[in-house]
Amino acid sequence: VSELSKLETEWSKVNGAMTVDWDGEQKTPPQLLPYLESPDRAVRERAFKLRAQPYLEQRGVLAGIFDQMLAARQQVGHNAGFANYRDFVHREKNRFDYTPDDCMRFHEAVEETMRPATTRILERRKQEMRVGELRPWDITVDPHGRAPLRPFSDVREFIERTSDVVAHVDPDFRGYINTMAAAGMLDLENRKGKAPGGYSATLNDRKMPLIFMNAVGIDDDVKTMLHESGHAFHGFEASKLPLIFQRHPGSEMAEVASMSMELLTSPYISAEQGGYYSDDDARRSIRELLEGVILFFPHCASVDAFQHWIYTDEAGADADARDQKWLEVRRRFESDVIEWSGLDRERIARWYQQPHFFANPFYYIEYGIAQLGALQVWRNSMSDSVNAVRNYRGALALGATERLPDLYGAAGARLIFDSAGMQELTSVVEEQLDKLYN
Repeated sequence: VSELSKLETEWSKVNGAMTVDWDGEQKTPPQLLPYLESPDRAVRERAFKLRAQPYLEQRGVLAGIFDQMLAARQQVGHNAGFANYRDFVHREKNRFDYTPDDCMRFHEAVEETMRPATTRILERRKQEMRVGELRPWDITVDPHGRAPLRPFSDVREFIERTSDVVAHVDPDFRGYINTMAAAGMLDLENRKGKAPGGYSATLNDRKMPLIFMNAVGIDDDVKTMLHESGHAFHGFEASKLPLIFQRHPGSEMAEVASMSMELLTSPYISAEQGGYYSDDDARRSIRELLEGVILFFPHCASVDAFQHWIYTDEAGADADARDQKWLEVRRRFESDVIEWSGLDRERIARWYQQPHFFANPFYYIEYGIAQLGALQVWRNSMSDSVNAVRNYRGALALGATERLPDLYGAAGARLIFDSAGMQELTSVVEEQLDKLYN
């Protein structure tokens, strides 16, 4: 285990030292992400290729570190009496209610339901952008070339609007936002020297959640704030439980709290409801949210399926075989509307960019499982909002005191690994998207 933490530190150093030259300025690969939203297609292409470059240059080093990680992890699994590290990790992560076989069913369901849905979404994008081929650098830019959404001008306004929006879902949620604001538990604006990212955590003794993020006034900030508010509301609802460990379920349930909030608030984000946007901008924001939900699944299934193969097939120990397998997995789950010709190396670089393979193995499918839970909560709210929100709050208040299937059941949902369940939810999302497209 100490060998693994040394290897993770080594990987962190290699990763952290990566820079590229952008018009004479040294930038890190993540600092190129904003350029992928540039209306200039040539700028996007250059940013896309340049972002992959340091990973390709360091590929030998990264593959060498991963070889050692793989060997050490397999040893951990064998030492604990398991056939491989994958089986060990499923037990270590307390996955009592689903198995590696369920994960395989999940992969198949994504291939059967989400892949065709992503094809429909991307075909529309291709038509809207009026391009002969949709390239991988054409995916995050606004298809109509519009300027980024501007939901708020300062943090005070951001908090007030968020408070109004969540109150439509449940008046108590406004109280939770205001309680955190009054206690100084909302650290939202980006500033020099502040750590990156966004999260919610709960101060257990005070039973008080906090939200930390780096808002700069863009649509992503709204999604982050509503997502983290869902986590914070989970903290408030579960704080009545006497023991700390009873209040914190695994991420399969924790992410239902946050992802549901993004969806449940979506009807209320326009200014006439007290939200952030004009009607047109609200439609655009919701469209991006719902398309993003669908487009996430091929990546989620890729990350999980790739690891199942690495840790259960001897070929996983061969660096070249891993790269080829990654391409195969991507072709299995990703829509072929995206034209990757001549970009195999950049496509391979994508797995080296994914920190989970190096630092958090097998931690990713939880997000897919939880998104399906959240979609069920949202679906229920469309026919009976009061009941859906009551069930949602009831499930959050249970904390970790019930098994995962029972927590989902309390929320009016079930664990979904099957194509039929996934297809039903995909259809619900696409029905809503059709209304936004017209």
